[in-house]
Amino acid sequence: MFGIFRGWLVRRIARSPAATAVSAGRLAEDLQAKIQELEAGRSQTEGILQGMVEGVLAVGPNGEILLVNRAAREILGIEQDLPVGTRAGGLIRQPQLQELIDQTLTKQEPQVRDLTLVSPVERHLRLHTATCQAPEGRGALVVLHDITDLKRLENLRRDFVANVSHELKTPLTAIRGAVETLLGGASKDPAHSRSFLEVISEESARLDRLVEDLLTLAQVESKQAVLRREPISMDRFLEEEIGRHQALARTHQVSLQLESPPSAQSVFADRSQMSQAVSNLLDNAIKYNRAGGRVTVRALAREGQCRIEVEDSGIGIPAGDLPRIFERFYRVDKARSRETGGTGLGLSIVKHVAEAHGGSVQVESQLGKGSRFILSIPLR
Repeated sequence: MFGIFRGWLVRRIARSPAATAVSAGRLAEDLQAKIQELEAGRSQTEGILQGMVEGVLAVGPNGEILLVNRAAREILGIEQDLPVGTRAGGLIRQPQLQELIDQTLTKQEPQVRDLTLVSPVERHLRLHTATCQAPEGRGALVVLHDITDLKRLENLRRDFVANVSHELKTPLTAIRGAVETLLGGASKDPAHSRSFLEVISEESARLDRLVEDLLTLAQVESKQAVLRREPISMDRFLEEEIGRHQALARTHQVSLQLESPPSAQSVFADRSQMSQAVSNLLDNAIKYNRAGGRVTVRALAREGQCRIEVEDSGIGIPAGDLPRIFERFYRVDKARSRETGGTGLGLSIVKHVAEAHGGSVQVESQLGKGSRFILSIPLR
């Protein structure tokens, strides 16, 4: 077929010098157009590969790397440019990945495997391989899906279910024990029966608080939850919150005061959620304080943010616990938290309320000297 085309081309060129020049010019134009078309297609393919979130790695039949995109470089820690013919075995320091490539080349069948990398950073990957046509034969194409966030969410869900089960089991065990004792004959003794009824009442109240906090947390975590925003005057709002906590402060022998509220400053926020967040901060500041201690509340306007500070002179938080203090069910002092009726969800609720309003929450603390929580909400 090629011989017939060549003969036709020779005859066309031999017709005349002018025809030869015209034909050669047209051939050059066609060739240039075809080259430009191929270059455009290659650039488009290269742009798609480099813009992909998934890592893509192509290996030839002899183990040489044919292609590696930006995401694959980041995942595998490949920094240098790869010379032509670079062997995958000398570059990829992950034996399981190399084994998967070898299996694909040997069996000529697609493979799927989960892999955990510890270097350059810890990542969880799901690898899909398939065969591909390379210049020298059948090669292997590897797609690397980063499922680190998915694994983290699975772990969070598993921990959450375990924590909820534990938190529910503790009061239910106490209630069941008290009921069994009463049914066993203690109900006939008024003195003893009252103490068991008090246990049932206290543990039922703890269950109620836990359920309420779980519902609140689910609401503020939901991306579909609608914030019912309204203008909130911070000085009046904080005065009301402090007034509601004065009785609790007196019970714990703690002084509670509002320091220099910024009159006329206001935020556009959900009043119910803001009340929940500030209430949780005040509860913790009072309950984890010491007799004769103090709690000071301030509100400052800085850099377009309203900073609500709740500072106490309580027991403080160890430095090692500070990074985890806003996690669900995380407690610094588990025994004291249960003694005060805490559910371990209060600070997590504060964090999600702040983030839902486009703000943040921070903590500063010294063990034995007290803590200061800073809730920042945009003024506008």
